Order: sequence, then C-alpha cells, then structure tokens
Amino acid sequence: MNLRNLSLLLFIAMLAGCATTPPMSVTKQEQHELGPVAGALFIPQNSLLVTVTPTNAGATGLLGALVAAGIDAARRSSAESTATPILEQLHGYDFRAVMKQASNGAVGTLQTIKFVAPLDVETVNSSTQKRIVFDNAAASAVLFVDVGYQLQSGNLYVSANVVMYPKADNLLQFRRKPNDSDPLDAGNAIYRKTFNYGKLNVVATDIKQDLTEGANNIASQLTADLNHPI
Repeated sequence: MNLRNLSLLLFIAMLAGCATTPPMSVTKQEQHELGPVAGALFIPQNSLLVTVTPTNAGATGLLGALVAAGIDAARRSSAESTATPILEQLHGYDFRAVMKQASNGAVGTLQTIKFVAPLDVETVNSSTQKRIVFDNAAASAVLFVDVGYQLQSGNLYVSANVVMYPKADNLLQFRRKPNDSDPLDAGNAIYRKTFNYGKLNVVATDIKQDLTEGANNIASQLTADLNHPI
C-alpha cells in the first residue's frame, strides 16, 4: 500500500472514530418486524467546505495552542485560495439534489425494507427539526442521514452518520437503553452506522464528478448494509 492510500485510510478511520456511540446493525429479527420506513437527509451545508488538518500543539500549553491556531488560520487562508478554481467549478452544482437522487435511487433497490415516501433534504440539522420529522412520520421507524462533505488539504471527503429510531410498538423491544421521555435519545436507536468516502488530490476539472461519485458511493454503502442484517 502506498503512502497516499494509507493517508486516505487513516483519515477515514479517524472520521469513523469520531462517533461517540458504537455502531449498530439491523438484525434479521428487526428487519422482519420493520414495516414501511420514513427517511430524511440532513444536509445543512450548502457548499464545499475547505479545511486543513489541524496542527498538533503538543504539550506546549496555552502559548503552543495559540501559535498552532495562528498557523492553522494562515493555512486555511492559503487552502481557500488554492481551492478557488475548484469552488468556481461548482457554480450551479447542487450537491443536495445529487445526494437526494442518489439516496432515493439506492433505497429503491432495498429487498426487504421499504420507504413510505422518497427521502427529502432538510437544510437545518437540529434536534428540534428531527423531532418534528419523527413526530410527523407515519411509519414503523424513521431513518435520519446526516451528510457532510469537505475538501481537506486537497483531498475530498464525504461522510454520512445514519441513525434509525423505532415508532411501531413491535419495534420498541429492540431499543438498547429505552428512554420513553425522548424518542430520539441515543439509547432508543435500533440502527446506527457511519459511512465514508474519500478521494485524494482532487482537481477542479473532476470535482463535480468526484462529488457525484461520493454521493452514489455513500448511498450504495447504506443500502448494502441495510440489505444484509446480522
């Protein structure tokens, strides 16, 4: 494995490790009990985020942290300048629409789990908005897909944190740590996974294709995972 691919794998592993709760797969019993599912894509970000890998201040205390922050600010400014040709290529490109189309095309191929309606995009990612979506859903369970995408140090990363909460009475038995006072409490989830896509050293001429590929890849990962319960 070359150094470039190793760097990509390490960054994706770091993204997966950011989750505060362990992943959960749908079990065969849960899949059997699932009726129609409602779903929503949460994509608050309306443009490609340009970031840099944070500088490690080490054990140099507050002064070191301030120096590192100054270095990172300068690096971000430089990264944004370098990324200008890439961002210019994205004028008129709607990642939200692309992700929505990819997701609905993919979930339409699910063999057992069926959705009551196509997934729509919510542009405000908040607990209140999710509660509204959950309360209004006429389904046995609700699937939330939080999507982020960024250009970090010249590499493209797309990620999706996916959680499913039960609504139907026959599914409540599968909650790990039931909390009836808050239906969206982490312990009420019956499915939780993070999916990542990465592309090294992207260039302006390929950025639309790379983002579209990322959206399709994430959607395919999700449906493949839901199609194969444990």
